[in-house]
Amino acid sequence: MPASPESPYRQFPVALISIVIGFLACTAVRSQEAPNGALTIGDLRCEYAANPVGIDTTQPRLSWKLHSNLRGQRQTAYQILVASTEEKLAAGEGDLWDTGKVESGQSIQVEYSGRPLSSRQRCYWKVRAWDKNGKASPYSGVAFWEMGLLSGRDWTAEWIGYPAGWPGRALYFRNEIDCAKPVRKARAYVAGLGYYELRVNGTRVGDHVLDPGWTDYSKRVLYATYDVGSLLRMGSNVIGVIVGNGWYGMPKLLMQLEVTYTDGSVARFATSGGHRSPAWRVTSGPILANSIYDGEMYDARLEKPGWDQPGLGSGTAVDRTDGWAVAFPVEPPGGRLVSQTAEPIRIVATLPPKRITEPKPGIFVYDAGQNLAGWAELRVSGERGTRVTLRFAETLTGDGTVNQENLRKAAATDVYILKGAGQEVWEPRFTYHGFRYVQVEGVPGRLALDNLAVKVVRSAVEPNGLFESSNDLINRIHKMVWWTEASNLHSVPTDCPQRDERQGWMNDLTVRIEQAVYNFTLPLFLSKFLDDVADTQDEHGAITDTVPFRWGFRPADPVSASYLLLAWLPYQHYGDLRVISEHFGGFKAWTDYLAGRATNGIVNDGNWGDWSPPKAFAVAGSLGTGAVSKDTPVRLMSTGYLYYCSRLVALMAEVLGRDGEKQKYDRLSRQVGEAFNRHFWDEKAGGYGSNNQASNSFALFLGIVPQD
Repeated sequence: MPASPESPYRQFPVALISIVIGFLACTAVRSQEAPNGALTIGDLRCEYAANPVGIDTTQPRLSWKLHSNLRGQRQTAYQILVASTEEKLAAGEGDLWDTGKVESGQSIQVEYSGRPLSSRQRCYWKVRAWDKNGKASPYSGVAFWEMGLLSGRDWTAEWIGYPAGWPGRALYFRNEIDCAKPVRKARAYVAGLGYYELRVNGTRVGDHVLDPGWTDYSKRVLYATYDVGSLLRMGSNVIGVIVGNGWYGMPKLLMQLEVTYTDGSVARFATSGGHRSPAWRVTSGPILANSIYDGEMYDARLEKPGWDQPGLGSGTAVDRTDGWAVAFPVEPPGGRLVSQTAEPIRIVATLPPKRITEPKPGIFVYDAGQNLAGWAELRVSGERGTRVTLRFAETLTGDGTVNQENLRKAAATDVYILKGAGQEVWEPRFTYHGFRYVQVEGVPGRLALDNLAVKVVRSAVEPNGLFESSNDLINRIHKMVWWTEASNLHSVPTDCPQRDERQGWMNDLTVRIEQAVYNFTLPLFLSKFLDDVADTQDEHGAITDTVPFRWGFRPADPVSASYLLLAWLPYQHYGDLRVISEHFGGFKAWTDYLAGRATNGIVNDGNWGDWSPPKAFAVAGSLGTGAVSKDTPVRLMSTGYLYYCSRLVALMAEVLGRDGEKQKYDRLSRQVGEAFNRHFWDEKAGGYGSNNQASNSFALFLGIVPQD
């Protein structure tokens, strides 16, 4: 099938694929190189990002790429200059940091070690390198990074909401401010729970959707930083924010706008409750309901044209659904504010549906061609008050209508009520669905393919890698794996995007994380999720089955080694030592916790075990779903993962240079390995446990099997 904009595939004849890829790789590199084998420097990154704004690490890591058309060329030294202004950097002055010539081949993860950095500070930097013959390259182009708000003292904003009314609806917040002088720059720092959309003077800001990323809000709340200087003007301006339920359930807003005028003075406008001037107002609007699982209902008749622009009266009316009430200060969610540095969720592709059918009169079913995660954009016209329903599903029933049985309690249904103004275009803001098919009901007349477009929505991590073989089945399997992973990247690595679950199951992540890092570029995404896991850890070292913790058990079933793999794989793939160092204490605590649940090296309990075998090999009714293996001992899996975790901790201790801890966990892994072989090896059967495939392949994977 033709490659979609979101597909990892390209349509090349299989026999030519390696030749084409090799040619493209060579030409792509050469296009960036200087002649005669000289080194050039490009693709400057700070904390994995190009010119990031709003980072909150005080020692950001810098990386760059080397280009040369000479074989065997390499970097033997580098020099980094970091300056407080572009002018100083252009003059060769690194007033914040000048490394001098550093004899090293390192070109990734070079930690900033200059003058202490402060909130809001912008830093400009460039780098040069010396080649294998000791010849210096030209300096790279200029890059920058900008600090976020590093301390709670930097925030003057307070959380606002409207506890008095409109349950289930999205809230519309509005604040009219006056910029007294010409604006040079402006930054908006925003956290809206559960999800928000920021608007300035009638214009949507940025392209984030389903923002901020999901966390345990009692521990950590993510805020985003936006450059809004070009949207502000001298005089009256309006800040508008729509806030939906998201994973939080009761809309709340925290926002701080900092405006720097051309004369250097600064004005701050922050959310505050009550009648403080300029007062923040709040109302409901056309989003009557919004739910992650159930969908969104939008009544276009309730739209308020101009609500996010200057000139709208802000007096309260008797009917609170039409008027603007004063926003109230509300209880903070409790977590500390942290800059959102992982890739936001975005609309990463818009796809035309492949086909449309009409299985019953007035019921139209669109086929996207494959399963994905996102939503649909609807284009319809009709009489005012016409109710259009969109139902999402992965499969069809025998009569050609959508089959939502596997969604369990999730309605996965969007509703749009027309205002009756010619062609109307609508898509939801605060929900998403896992689907292939969209069933549209209630539209008068007939629908065509172009009445609906499919939006692919996920964390905007870059694809990483390309696979194509001469075997069509293998290609299809890989494509299925790729799209499954893509459809489960929504600020946490979920287990499914469609039914009433969508949780960050540690068990699921353990068995898929290795393919994920080959298919997508994930250092920031995994680092964020590692923080989420750490937020669940208790004083005993136990973590939870799902992260953020909503379902499952504490402690997580002992097979949840993904806690450690979240750091070990970024080290292997990206050379990231910091993420290991920052969480090493947590890894030890988790492994020690597992060891504390063992007797003579055998872990005594577990929940999920060899999850989940075909039905014929499962314990009927186990854990309510019948998916616990009846043949693979739960203790075998849990003990094997204690061995695996202790080996990972020993390897991490080695790369961190912690010899004492390396020896401790090497010793633990040997003891557990010996116990595993002593307890689970069945000499008569010639295998482990029940001698089934799972037990034996798991032992081989661990490398725990003696040569004899």
